[in-house]
Amino acid sequence: MKYAFCFLVWLGAIGICGEKVLAQENYVDWPIENVAIYESGARIVRTGTVKLDEQGRANYVVGGLARRISDGMVQVQLSEGWSLVSSLHRESMASGVHSEVKIALAELNDELESNRQTFAMRNALSQAYAEELAMIQSNRKVSGNELLLVEDLAEHADFWRKRVKELKYLMLELQLEIEALQKEQADINTKREELKEKREQREGQFVLQLSGPANDVANVTLIYLALDASWSPVYDASVAPDGSISMKRFARVKQSTENDWDEVPLTFAVGRPNQSLSPPAIYPQTLSITRSQSTNAYERAPSMEANDDKPEFRMDQQVSAMRASNQAGSALDRYDFVPENAAFVAGSGRPERVYLDAFPLRAKLTYLALPSLSEEAYQLALANEWAQEQMLPGKVNILTNGMHRGSFQMDLPAPGDTLRLPLGQDTRVRCSRERLVDLCSSSAFGGSRRTTQSFELVVENQHNRSIDVVVEDRVPVSNSTDIEVEVIELGGGQLDPVSGMVTWNQTLGPLETKTIVFSYSVSFPKGHALRGL
Repeated sequence: MKYAFCFLVWLGAIGICGEKVLAQENYVDWPIENVAIYESGARIVRTGTVKLDEQGRANYVVGGLARRISDGMVQVQLSEGWSLVSSLHRESMASGVHSEVKIALAELNDELESNRQTFAMRNALSQAYAEELAMIQSNRKVSGNELLLVEDLAEHADFWRKRVKELKYLMLELQLEIEALQKEQADINTKREELKEKREQREGQFVLQLSGPANDVANVTLIYLALDASWSPVYDASVAPDGSISMKRFARVKQSTENDWDEVPLTFAVGRPNQSLSPPAIYPQTLSITRSQSTNAYERAPSMEANDDKPEFRMDQQVSAMRASNQAGSALDRYDFVPENAAFVAGSGRPERVYLDAFPLRAKLTYLALPSLSEEAYQLALANEWAQEQMLPGKVNILTNGMHRGSFQMDLPAPGDTLRLPLGQDTRVRCSRERLVDLCSSSAFGGSRRTTQSFELVVENQHNRSIDVVVEDRVPVSNSTDIEVEVIELGGGQLDPVSGMVTWNQTLGPLETKTIVFSYSVSFPKGHALRGL
């Protein structure tokens, strides 16, 4: 055999119309050599040995394949001098299944008929015993003027007693046998239905017509993209008190090709599989914006303690879709991950979790206080050097001191920005918000009314260590030209005039408390009620 070079043939470019399929089909089930799993779809490679006949032709049916594939992304790797005459992907019953099911159904039908005959005979015998028992019971009384001796009466009573007992036992045995026959009937019917379902099941098959040197034998490789497979990254983030994070990366993979991947070399790829003849189209890269993670990303996070003193931790999983900017396909996101150990992935669609790798992530612990929503501050881990770790958007499980704290859906910022990991609320860092009624006032001048509002924020650090806290509150934003908002005092805070958000960056020493006061006034026309204050 010659293997001077190999070449690839794209099935999408080969027409099958007008080709007469050979009558002789060799059914084969080639093993899977390796699988590259994409975020949508899996590139599967199978290789087997093909022998050509005396005319240098062969017709092979490669079975056991996925039923849903991408027709335009199929390749066949051949040896020198070989060519692909025609090809066809189809759904059909596996070779030998039809005859196997037919024989098994015939055997079950024979068992069922024998069972029914036995059941009918046992049922008839049971009825005969019942009639005999009824006859004995109806004639057990002595009537008329006939006098029986005590010995004769005892003999008759003994006969009735023994025969009734014997009939009762015989009827019980028959009843147990009839119940066993009924159970056997149900089991046979269940097997018959399973075989009928098996008869309707289909598998994916490739029908390949090959030609080459007469009586030649060579390996042929089939490469195709199965559509019923996907994976997504999952992280376990173990956060230490000093801010260092030990990240473990996993792949949550599932596939419904009906073929288990057992001890198959797997590669988890990021991006889109491109193996068609035509180059893919490049579409415009569009951008969109969302609210910054520094504030609203954590406003709805549920209560969860972040200190080490109380083990009452709780965090609900945040459900959010991946942003369009994080979808596969960009050049920066084309990564490949190869698991260190062999894995098993069921072909039934059951999700599996496969370990990929681990890496450290240096972060700084800080706190975010939102006193208008909660008195307990949120602890955050801020990481800057994350982009080189080939991180992807995905679910993150947070662990501290070996305890699972909760999980959230992580969206990545732009490379170069800070990655923020929420760790939940900390009951030992608090920020209260109180309206200073004595400083609030209302007045009227001309055709307007003016109201002044003042608030006091008290930030407490109950830890025996220094912490950094970002406090965020707000002043009202007017959506009407008749309403005017004027900031009187911010207590050192920075105002975003568009959103009305005010930010204070604070550093608190151990057991330290700081007070922040801010106030504003709102002017609006007389004769109107002010809403939203």
